[in-house]
Amino acid sequence: MQKNISVSILDSKNIPESIRLLKTVAIHDNFFQLWIHFDVMDGKFVPHTGVDIQYIKTAKNLGFYVDTHLMVENPIGDKYIEKVIEYGTDTITIHYEIPNFEIILKRLVALKKELYENEKRILTIGISIKPDTSVEVLKKYNDLFDLLLIMSVEPGLGGQTYLNQTNDKIKEAKELFSDKIIQVDGGIHINNIEEPLTLGVDSFVVGSYLTKNNMLDNLLKLNILKYLRELPKDGNLDFDKKLLMITPGGYGEKDILLGISVPTMRGAAKFWYKKISLSTLDPFISSKYHDDRRFAIFCMSNMVKQYYAKKDIEKINDIVKYMQKNIKYINNWDLTDETAPNILGYYLLLLNEKERKKEVETYTSKEDIWMKRIGIVSLLNMPKNGYTDFCIKMCEPHMYHEHHLIQKAIGWVLREAYKKEPKKILELLVEKNEERKLPNILLSYACEKMSGNEKKMVKRKQV
Repeated sequence: MQKNISVSILDSKNIPESIRLLKTVAIHDNFFQLWIHFDVMDGKFVPHTGVDIQYIKTAKNLGFYVDTHLMVENPIGDKYIEKVIEYGTDTITIHYEIPNFEIILKRLVALKKELYENEKRILTIGISIKPDTSVEVLKKYNDLFDLLLIMSVEPGLGGQTYLNQTNDKIKEAKELFSDKIIQVDGGIHINNIEEPLTLGVDSFVVGSYLTKNNMLDNLLKLNILKYLRELPKDGNLDFDKKLLMITPGGYGEKDILLGISVPTMRGAAKFWYKKISLSTLDPFISSKYHDDRRFAIFCMSNMVKQYYAKKDIEKINDIVKYMQKNIKYINNWDLTDETAPNILGYYLLLLNEKERKKEVETYTSKEDIWMKRIGIVSLLNMPKNGYTDFCIKMCEPHMYHEHHLIQKAIGWVLREAYKKEPKKILELLVEKNEERKLPNILLSYACEKMSGNEKKMVKRKQV
């Protein structure tokens, strides 16, 4: 089955409006399906009251699948089951811990059969267990239910913290009830959904994370996470770890690489970047996974190119500020080398020379190697736009830098400048190499497009 988010509207300030808003969400095959989750309470099984079940009709009229969770002691005697069936619910979940559970479950089974025989209506039967109830107690009822709802908080109150022991129960449930819909309810948000998603949960009841915040933006975050985790691991993981120094003692030592190739991640960013705002990228730009940070930066660079074509400097400025706010997460050369020319670089082209110089020096003046590299590599677009002198001015103070990543970056920029003004760059390299021996890495890149004679001119007076 397609995995779903069952949106709990318990904490919604305006239930009809929330349901209608959810109807505007575009759903694709690789997104979560959207259900509407009704938390129904009687003030006895749990000390609170829940959602007015009449809103089930609102959800059904809008075409939603309705998922009803009865946190009530007497769902038959108090006519909860009768009413929610009348209003059109698709799923009824009762608690294992209620009085007369087995009798009520068997009555639900009979109702399910009657509904199908009389109306061809399919009713899904769910059983919910509290955090302290074992999954194993439901083995004897295996043939009587379709959905297992594992409570990851104590039932009855929104906004609680997800209990991590829930993940062990999920593993057990997937083994014992492999043919059931496994649903988890309580405290789920973007920062903890990944493990239960990986463990195979089919349905996530998500409440206050959506209804108390920016619902549509947070839904996008959840869908992007699902989308990214389902991408093929088509990269050369071992090779990429060595390339990015994600090795003991390397500058990427603490990073985690999932193994999604750059072309695949570029495709993902191309799919998503027009659908999102910068805030949607928050959990990805700050992720422990290198692949997620790469995705966020690819999205940002796509946005900048779109706005640059319109010369929309305000929008680009917003992206640059967002990049600066999250600069500590841009901490490997592949990330800096996407950020620098494709985000900061386009921004520089829209500034006057004084502003441009100040902006570049914001980065090149820093000791942090990644900040400095961003500043240097941001100059890559300058020569072809007629700013060779500016490139030289910005590179000169750093041409003898001791770190190979900065040496390589300067050589790369000077190589581009040479393509536009070869005589000027040749004279610069000859002069600098006479003053003091330039780093070999810098020269290898800067001289790459030169003739043999030009390379000899640069190197002949080395000391």
